[in-house]
Amino acid sequence: MAVRAAFQVFLAIYVGVFVCGCRMAFTPLPRNETRTYRSLLEWSHENGMPGVILLVQTPQTNFLGALGWADVKRKIPIRPEHEFRIGSITKMFTGLTVAQLEREGLLKADSVITNYLPKSITDHIANSGRITVKHLLQHGSGIYDFLDNPRWILRYAVLDRRGDWPPSRHLKYVYNKPARFPPGKRYEYSNSNFILLGLIIDQVTGHSHSIEIRNRFLDPLQLTNTYYELSEPARGERAHGYERLPCFSLDTYDWTPITGGSMGLVSTVSDLAVFVRDVGNRMRLKGSRDSAFAAHGDDWGVVWQRADHNTTPLSVASAFSDDDRTSVFFGHAGAVPGYLCFAWRDPKRGITIVWFGSSTLGRDRSASGRFERILEQALFDLTLEQPHGEREDSGHAK
Repeated sequence: MAVRAAFQVFLAIYVGVFVCGCRMAFTPLPRNETRTYRSLLEWSHENGMPGVILLVQTPQTNFLGALGWADVKRKIPIRPEHEFRIGSITKMFTGLTVAQLEREGLLKADSVITNYLPKSITDHIANSGRITVKHLLQHGSGIYDFLDNPRWILRYAVLDRRGDWPPSRHLKYVYNKPARFPPGKRYEYSNSNFILLGLIIDQVTGHSHSIEIRNRFLDPLQLTNTYYELSEPARGERAHGYERLPCFSLDTYDWTPITGGSMGLVSTVSDLAVFVRDVGNRMRLKGSRDSAFAAHGDDWGVVWQRADHNTTPLSVASAFSDDDRTSVFFGHAGAVPGYLCFAWRDPKRGITIVWFGSSTLGRDRSASGRFERILEQALFDLTLEQPHGEREDSGHAK
């Protein structure tokens, strides 16, 4: 869901004639009887991740490992404490900020976005007079995704990778595009929804949504190595990200980050484990009684999925909420140029999984999505079927 094909599309445009167009094949996963968290780190590294970090916490397990390079050119080994751009995992912070603002009476999820955004924006958004804040949170707005615009791809990824990219500039690639569907009629993931939510937070609070995220989550949870790019100074050492091509790799470390409520945070696996554990423990489906973030059946930037990888919005997940046979994970995945990641929490079984990889495997547009699904499923299976502990570990490529 969160791994958008557009990040591979722009690479195809950039290196056009060099891309073979072949479907990338992954080596087989380690056999079930020999599979360990360490072996899945090795599998990730062998299949295109220059650097990879994995954290797994269960009642019986505390694994933290790293393999590969934080900087390939300078041969700096990656460490578990290295920071990554976490892409769409930022949406959880934004969505839950909106949830708290509604609880405090500063906005209403059922109100249309024209109540919160200026006409200079809403006049260019199809159906803006019928799109509610809830539609944005649920990805039910029908608003065009700026990442799908070829002009944005060319400009951001090729011509102006290190230029000035405030949220409003990304949003201009949505303006005057026809709606994908009428508001509320179906679910379709769009990064534009959370760009708009970030701007709504700015409007109702009178300051940047990055300040709200810090005051509500980063500081209270003591996420000392998490920060919002372009709004806050760096707080640690960020690993380099790479786009893998047939003949060479692009280092995306100094590309201007995509920010604006949809993306923008940098974090570590340990910080994200604290956050996703807090979210997973507090989230509830309809009918639950104790929650700091009453979900009302909506997503609030949090994805729900079963351990069999049936990804479903929270709004339709309640049918499985009482099924003790099904492991339910809350969290999100993220992808920005050079960085792929996911963070999941099963509060019922006390399982936390956070994984970072330093590439989106750009030579094949479908590779990152397939890679993510394979690895997530292997990790879900391993945490559920092999609850024995593994010692904390780290390593680097030789």
